[in-house]
Amino acid sequence: MWDFLVRRWRVEAALWVCYWNAIGRDDRPSIRYCADHSLLLSVFWLMALVGGLMALGTVVQFLQGGCR
Repeated sequence: MWDFLVRRWRVEAALWVCYWNAIGRDDRPSIRYCADHSLLLSVFWLMALVGGLMALGTVVQFLQGGCR
């Protein structure tokens, strides 16, 4: 089990590096491949989306309440 987790972490780390390097090169097929095969990237973008929505909600709530 430990070997599986170590191998999986190494694969995820390699896909993470592959993804960001592919973005730097603007290599669309590599970006798609890395994104499709990486759980870490999916979680990262999901958290970025949730964080953005929470920030937007905070701004909207502030604007609705005014400056009290």
